[in-house]
Amino acid sequence: MLYASRLTLATLCALALLQLAPALPQSRILGGEDAAVAEFPWVASLRLNKAHICSACIISTTQLLTAAHCVSDMGTKPVAASALTARVGSVNQFAGGSLVDVSEVLIHPSYGNFLHDVAIITLSKPLTFGEKISKVALPEQQAETEPEELAHGTPVYGSGWGEQLDGTASYKLQKANFNTVSSQMCELEAGYGYDSVLCLSSAEKQGVCRGDDGAGIIDDNKVLQGIVSFHFGSCGTKTPDVAARISYYAAWILSNAK
Repeated sequence: MLYASRLTLATLCALALLQLAPALPQSRILGGEDAAVAEFPWVASLRLNKAHICSACIISTTQLLTAAHCVSDMGTKPVAASALTARVGSVNQFAGGSLVDVSEVLIHPSYGNFLHDVAIITLSKPLTFGEKISKVALPEQQAETEPEELAHGTPVYGSGWGEQLDGTASYKLQKANFNTVSSQMCELEAGYGYDSVLCLSSAEKQGVCRGDDGAGIIDDNKVLQGIVSFHFGSCGTKTPDVAARISYYAAWILSNAK
């Protein structure tokens, strides 16, 4: 799954000059290294009909955040909550921790074509927080002002159970480092400089992979800055990975918190 390197500004500028071939978005992440037990206690394996489909982040004892497309039946209509479960408190996507049923799925009302790719999942019963299960910190809501964009090249980190280089899925939670890409640079490289997204740099044959959709992207202070959305083209291209920028949705998340 997650496996990324730090790109210099000079490298990013050079990439911006390359002509990018049109490509359909795919949700992917490659490589990585094993995460330690309880290193990312807010991470959950989101499961549809008992099979892992995406990652999710615990934001309270009863709610998770994930990518909207993970739980979309069609547009903003969600899949049946009864078909979903979440495994929490384990670095093994197949065992350990607890499996919790889902009672409600709320997709952002503006979701479409991978924009506003955020959804809130409500669990059927509260979680008990401890060393292996806890919530991730959310960005502070900024009243009456636009949330500030993370500076270009800011180090950020992610974890999930996505596809490996050999095409298999990791049973153990993987982690990796990324750098943020500014909106201007993301527009130059991918035509995707929207205020609502967080773009991430990675080297060729590294980046987000299938199964990591919904994975949380945190900063040095362990504040959730993004939810993995998709990657352009084949897995591991140099085009930036794309995540939903959580600070953009702070008011919506807060208004729907339980």
